[in-house]
Order: sequence, then C-alpha cells, then structure tokens
Amino acid sequence: MHVDATGTRGWVYDLVVGEPFRRRRIGSALLDQTLRWARLRDIQRLTLEMQTKNHPAICFARQHGFSLCGFNDRYYSNQDIALFFDRTV
Repeated sequence: MHVDATGTRGWVYDLVVGEPFRRRRIGSALLDQTLRWARLRDIQRLTLEMQTKNHPAICFARQHGFSLCGFNDRYYSNQDIALFFDRTV
C-alpha cells in the first residue's frame, strides 16, 4: 500500500491471489489486514485501482464497501481505463 503525502489516504495498486487459491476468502483476509494496518496509522480513506475489464475485482471491491470514485482513461499503456474505488477506513 502507498500512503499519500498527507498521510490520510492509502492506495492499493495490487491485491492478487493465485488462481488455485481463489474463493477461499484469502483476498478478503488480505484486505482486512490492510484496513487494520491503515486504522492503526490514522489513514482515513483507502482507494483501490483496477482495470475496467477486471470484473471479479470490481465485484470484490463493491462487496467490501468500496464505491466508484473516479477513472483515468490514460492510466494504462494498453488503452484500458483505470477505475478507482474508495471507502472510509
């Protein structure tokens, strides 16, 4: 996780679980630990970044209380659009 200069927002760029280990709540456990770590450091918001074509990641973010907060159509070199999902820590 990257914490911004103000120390109030954390950014998660990669949260990856290997395919053979998916559907076992490992991603949820990783996110829970990330949120716990952020709370201990008084980080107020957490933002996830993902590609528009990553439907499982979008569902995961929404299931964990994240809401779409923005996009960037020049973020990836492959011309895909980056989506940003955000929630209170």
